[in-house]
Amino acid sequence: MHAHSKRFKLALEFDGGRYSGWQKQDDAKSIQGSLLKAAAELFEGEADVQGSGRTDAGVHGLRFVAHLEAQTELSPKEIGQRLNELLPKDIAILECKRAGARFHARHNCIGRSYLYQIAKRKTALCRDYVWQIPEPLHAGFMQEAATTLVGMHDFTSFTDRQAIKKKSPLVMVSKAQIAETEDLILFRIVGSHFLWKMVRRIVGVLAEVGKGQLTVAEVAHFLEEPVVLKAYTAPSQGLFFERAFYDQEELDGFLAEEPLGSVFL
Repeated sequence: MHAHSKRFKLALEFDGGRYSGWQKQDDAKSIQGSLLKAAAELFEGEADVQGSGRTDAGVHGLRFVAHLEAQTELSPKEIGQRLNELLPKDIAILECKRAGARFHARHNCIGRSYLYQIAKRKTALCRDYVWQIPEPLHAGFMQEAATTLVGMHDFTSFTDRQAIKKKSPLVMVSKAQIAETEDLILFRIVGSHFLWKMVRRIVGVLAEVGKGQLTVAEVAHFLEEPVVLKAYTAPSQGLFFERAFYDQEELDGFLAEEPLGSVFL
């Protein structure tokens, strides 16, 4: 980018239903692609947008972080407002702040949090934001299994083999919790980063534990001995990228205090 360009930190909310995920693709609609298009229009030419990570197709964002680099005299507030006018209705800028020239949404990110919503009943209004499971689920067993995921583990079982050819399967998980409301079972996972499809595979496995089809011991075994768990991939519409963390204090505060609540129901 140009020597006089400025960098901004963006917080975004998006409904991923119509998109192939964050990553820009030539032949599909993406969140990054939509932002680049809006930025090119606003700044009349060169602008760069980088995200805190990739999300799978169909996954939503509650407070996804990206950075924008552009040559502009507009204030951060004006940039946020103008981009919102240009962006499609299912992508919203929540916040735009000036960032240092070296700030990088992905490289500086020390932790990420995802939320998953399972509905225990049929829902007409929230069907695009939950996984509906009509069978009864035992949330206590699901929590026990989730606890085994905490710590540094090899998550080869929970991703596709081609995804880890160039990348380590080791992920540090600092929190994996289950909460239950009258209509929902909620799952939050906080980790250093996540492998392709990893969170959805974990949710699929936890649902089987909840149904009594898998034991907690079997889940622990998946972390020790790689297996193929393709059949257990939960649908993307129940998954939300929740937060990205850039300093330890912010992450520790979130881990200690943030209550686990639903997005809708």
